[in-house]
Amino acid sequence: GRWYVSGLDVGRGEERTFRVDRIADPRPLPGAFRPPPAYDPAERVLSGLARTPYRHEVSVLIEATVAQIRVRLPASVATVDELPDGWHRVGLRAERLDWVPGVLALIDRPFVIERPDELRDLVRELGVRLVRSAEEPGGS
Repeated sequence: GRWYVSGLDVGRGEERTFRVDRIADPRPLPGAFRPPPAYDPAERVLSGLARTPYRHEVSVLIEATVAQIRVRLPASVATVDELPDGWHRVGLRAERLDWVPGVLALIDRPFVIERPDELRDLVRELGVRLVRSAEEPGGS
């Protein structure tokens, strides 16, 4: 529901992603430019969103293909870096961690939590709830 634009911030000398509704006093300037070769503006915006600072920085190793990871963690939510032997380092930022264990479970592939430690506790708690839910009624 929001529009974004990526481009060079000449004041900072770096590429940035901007929310269009937050741009004050837009005006056309003379001249033209050519985008860099192989420039993908949509990918730049999505990867910029995935790197937006939030309260928690999550890093998880997942043994899966990029496609398996992207089904649950799109480019706007997470970065994915390839590692040897079919593993990938997935980075995401979140204001709250309560949704992350469920998403990791839905990927249904082996994973290792690098950080934060709080996420380990939430994954354990989800595991206990799932095991309890799978028990026979009246069982111990």
